[in-house]
Amino acid sequence: MQKLIQVALMVCVLTGLTVAQSSSNSNSKPIAKKPTAQPAVTKTAVSTISPVSSELLNLLPASDLLAVVDANRLFNELLPSLAGMQAGGLDKLAKELTEFTQKTGIDPTKINGAVLGLNLNGLQATGAIIVSGVDLNGQQIESAMKEFKAEFKASDYKGKTIYSLISKVKAPEAGPLSVNTDQMALAALGGQKFVFGDLSAIKSVIDASTGAAKGGVTPEMMSVLNETKASALLRFALSIPEPLKAEAADQGDLFKSVSTIKVILGALDVASDLSLSLDALMRTPSQKEATELEDGLKGLVGLVKGIFGGSSGDPKTDAIGQLVDQIKISSKLNDVSLSIALPRATLDQLLKKPAPAEKKP
Repeated sequence: MQKLIQVALMVCVLTGLTVAQSSSNSNSKPIAKKPTAQPAVTKTAVSTISPVSSELLNLLPASDLLAVVDANRLFNELLPSLAGMQAGGLDKLAKELTEFTQKTGIDPTKINGAVLGLNLNGLQATGAIIVSGVDLNGQQIESAMKEFKAEFKASDYKGKTIYSLISKVKAPEAGPLSVNTDQMALAALGGQKFVFGDLSAIKSVIDASTGAAKGGVTPEMMSVLNETKASALLRFALSIPEPLKAEAADQGDLFKSVSTIKVILGALDVASDLSLSLDALMRTPSQKEATELEDGLKGLVGLVKGIFGGSSGDPKTDAIGQLVDQIKISSKLNDVSLSIALPRATLDQLLKKPAPAEKKP
């Protein structure tokens, strides 16, 4: 069951975590991207979202977090390069995907679009992932469920079959946030599209796909997402809900400026050597609040540097210090930009497994 969740969530925000564990041939030389103080986002009246992704986004219910994944690049360029890499178990993941294709007839390399929408109701998120390019039938879905030993039940909703997962899974968490996995389900939408996620979100997507209702993503959120880097592997836009702002404000003076952020937008990208770059922009109501946020974030980075700075003799700790050194923060008008370049060499250090302790005689 856990494997099924991993495969389904691979095409959403967890893509970033998957790629972050990447490691190529040990003989290849790291080619680090030069970090820049300005984020890879530009305001433009021309749409940077592909027609396929736009169509999928318009099917999502109201969402605080939107993400667009270049699924074609992920499955056809990045994952094949991971087949011989043991770091983070990525070679095992690539092998499982190959076996999954052979046993179910579902070919991930055919996916040409994937979007994610999450509604942050309080501190627990619900939402859905919509994928395009694969025309699933009932037999394939049931084969996939059986392959991952997942218990499920089928039900009909407005002419579409919904496969609800009976097995419970541990909810993914990030700090105070978690994802509600109590009612996870999957449904084929037709037209080479399927949706995976919370049952209520899936029903909303079906309503939108059949014309019974309109999607809930606002033009404002689409506009913000449109500002992000078009060529990136993962693009995202997050409208900060009030509970999250309150949670940040309660963490102390150092985090109070974080509670002024209205929206965060940005992109995660991967270079040819699998080094990473993250460019994000945090939008505040005013230039004064942006300056305070910049100072607060720099203070937080300085605090971390004080803990991990210098040479400790531990490769992983030193790598964290090098990572912190790559963080660049600046502000302009009411926006604060943050960029991080993760050179391949630093990633290798972070992912390197410690040598097993010697057994005492």
